[in-house]
Amino acid sequence: MYCFRIPPLLRSAAIGSLLCLLTGSALADKRLNNGQLESWENDHPAGWALPDTQKILSTAGPEGQGQALKVEVTTAIPGKDGEIRQAFDIEPRSRYRISGQIQGPAGMGAIELILYRKGEPYTRVRSKPVLSSDWTTVGFNFETADCDSAEAVLSWTQETDQLGQTVAFDNLAITELGPLVYEGEEVSPQAIATFNSVGLYWKPTGGSAARKVSVHYRKVGEDSWSEAMPLWFDDNEHDGEAAQHTAEYRGSIVYLDSGTDYEAKLSLEDGPTRILSFTTRSDDFKIARKVTLPSSYSKKFEIFEGGNEEDGYVLYEPAQGTEAVWDGRSVIEHNLEIKASYVIVRGLTLKNARTHGIYLDDVHDVIIDQCDISGWGDTMQDGQARNLNAAIYARTPVLERIVIQNCRLHHPRSDSNSWNQTRPGTRSRHPEGPQGIVFYGGKGGHVIRYNRIESDMEHMFNDGMGEVHNFSYAGFPVRDSDIHDNFISHCWDDALEIEGADMNVRVWNNYMDMTYGAIGAAVPSLGPVYFFRNVYAVSRKDERTRTNDLTGHYLIKIGNESAKWSRGRMYVLHNTILQPPPFPGASAPSSGAQAGIVYTSKRKKQKNIVSRNNIFHLRTERDWAIKDPHHNTSNDFDYDLYDGRTAYQEGSQAHGIQASPHFERAPDGRLWLAPGTPGHDAGQRLPNFNDHYTGQAPDMGAVEYQDPTPKPAIWPAFPPARNEAQNSEH
Repeated sequence: MYCFRIPPLLRSAAIGSLLCLLTGSALADKRLNNGQLESWENDHPAGWALPDTQKILSTAGPEGQGQALKVEVTTAIPGKDGEIRQAFDIEPRSRYRISGQIQGPAGMGAIELILYRKGEPYTRVRSKPVLSSDWTTVGFNFETADCDSAEAVLSWTQETDQLGQTVAFDNLAITELGPLVYEGEEVSPQAIATFNSVGLYWKPTGGSAARKVSVHYRKVGEDSWSEAMPLWFDDNEHDGEAAQHTAEYRGSIVYLDSGTDYEAKLSLEDGPTRILSFTTRSDDFKIARKVTLPSSYSKKFEIFEGGNEEDGYVLYEPAQGTEAVWDGRSVIEHNLEIKASYVIVRGLTLKNARTHGIYLDDVHDVIIDQCDISGWGDTMQDGQARNLNAAIYARTPVLERIVIQNCRLHHPRSDSNSWNQTRPGTRSRHPEGPQGIVFYGGKGGHVIRYNRIESDMEHMFNDGMGEVHNFSYAGFPVRDSDIHDNFISHCWDDALEIEGADMNVRVWNNYMDMTYGAIGAAVPSLGPVYFFRNVYAVSRKDERTRTNDLTGHYLIKIGNESAKWSRGRMYVLHNTILQPPPFPGASAPSSGAQAGIVYTSKRKKQKNIVSRNNIFHLRTERDWAIKDPHHNTSNDFDYDLYDGRTAYQEGSQAHGIQASPHFERAPDGRLWLAPGTPGHDAGQRLPNFNDHYTGQAPDMGAVEYQDPTPKPAIWPAFPPARNEAQNSEH
């Protein structure tokens, strides 16, 4: 049971001193006029805006007490709900509960809430369906974000088969709640580790957004502790299976050594401290036995036998010193289907599958290593590439702990449409087509590292990786996953589509090139998700060569129309936008992105973004470095180097620098900020994320000056950049 404290000032008016989530925590206030529907004028309840189409009646309330409002459907209006509304005042950044009672045919009536910000609709929420025909109490809690007014809505369906039916409403109330405070029994801390990171979860009694949980960690046996970033408190009220994460502290520790025993110390401000042990996954995979694969194969190969946690993996690979090249000849559905868990597939070259190169069934703990996959992807009769055909594909709710490493996923047979090309039979130009990786559903725990996902202009990807449940508590890669040290190119939409729950998901050290957008992050519904030290090079809208076709887009795409899916914490740290040389014959001065963090529509919104130490280097000063048109007060943008326009709440970027970067080329071909130029030694200290800076303070951007960490092997040398020092001693 998850319960929440009623603030002291409300306790005298409370229904009880301790009430559970979604039940309310104080008596109704006077925000609604005639919420009890007792006052009537001219045969209508006072204070409510009524429709002209249906018959409004007075009826007895629950248990025959008082008056209630009854609506009789006298005119069918299929597909459109009837409504009775009342506006009321709210305070921004506050919690309330709307409640009432409904009587009528199952599913006919509902209570809704519309929030407004500066007169514009912000979000609309509807109560769950009433399944009984008896008087039923309904309601839900809501948080006002930066909204300043609201409407209570009594709604009903009015289909043809509902003519003559009635639905009644009574006892409407708005209850003001205090800040969310967890008052249930402590849920012990949990650590879920990958090879180089760990996700932490904790629900201590008394937890709230006002009380910080600090984090420290060390290897087992060491004396001193290292500091990590504090955990984030999720004060959003989630429903369904995600309700367990309401009022939970979450966060990650990164840059850990694989196969190592650690301790994490979590300390609640003015509260208890907990120490928990965890072990990162080992790169030394335990092998139970080996299976030698044939050097050639032209049918679908199926793997039915795997290992287990105790004995280890079954390793499938070609004979030592030989190659295995399997050609599907464009007729075999998949080159390889894996139907067993605890399997390693290594060293295969897979070509010309009709749909997917590798298909993962209901499996977990599978490692795909050093494989070369090309030529997959179906094209339909109308010429449109079939969407989401992938080099590595899964569609299952049980997928968990999949590792894809050291692979080259390249040159699909099919070709995604661009934003210039309308898909046959539709009015949409949104790209659809092949992808490198598609995990459709699953439980997360994945690691995708050291891979090249690349192609050419005639065989473009839709996204490099992702799935379709972007606005949900699912999505890709769901939770407790790492995506790092990859090279991704040739996508007409996003290189990385990291959307959905995104709970303790870490995305770092990825180099993205020749895509329309770099990272689709249109809403973590839970979070936190971390995007750090990623680099973005060429950005291009479509295949043509006119000025508009060569338009660049974003490093990070954010936002969704529904406030429900746009509340999870997102960290954007130490990323760099490059500006490579212009396209041949183009008027633009360079070919990089034309936006840093940006919404793609004014209707979209997003909370809880933290931006630090990024370089938002844009083509022109007219481009948007950060565009948050709602000026959301929960978003925190600071310590960034940017040379474009901005829109955000007043006081943002108090330590940011509006200037173009001046780069110096490192010996390994990367670009870092030249000493003494804007952004050098000007970043904010972020424990665990930039511990090893070399100057007086961390540099802004993905690459620290004189960084001793080698360039990721998968990365290319950085392209020539504007403002690159030409007389460097390097």
